[in-house]
Amino acid sequence: MCEALLIRELAGVPGIRVATSSAGLHAVPGRPAHPWAIAAARDFGISLDGHRARLLTQPMVDEFDAIFAMDYQNQVELLSRWPAARKKVYMLSAYAGENYRSVEIPDPYYLGPEGTAACYQVLKTCIQQLAHCLSKSANADS
Repeated sequence: MCEALLIRELAGVPGIRVATSSAGLHAVPGRPAHPWAIAAARDFGISLDGHRARLLTQPMVDEFDAIFAMDYQNQVELLSRWPAARKKVYMLSAYAGENYRSVEIPDPYYLGPEGTAACYQVLKTCIQQLAHCLSKSANADS
């Protein structure tokens, strides 16, 4: 969902080129998005029908400029597996805005349909804020 949201948010920003990729620490490669995720994404005007899970790998970690974790467990696991990547691992919730009080974003897989939709709303806010920061940075560099 985050990948699709970021692609959509940055599509209209002139002069910015950002490659995005979605991968998980425990993903089952090739698995489609959960039906709850697909339904919630549709409410945001995004299709996850063609999404397939990817497992995060060392070459990806080496290539990426930033890696966003949703919760502490994932952050700790990322840093344990790839300690050299510590300067590029961030909590996505840092972009959630003042009204979001939690530092973690819960895994929607465990939240049911309503919880998944609520989680996606938080993700949408995070991605909009992140895109805004990237846009400002790109405009400052030009």
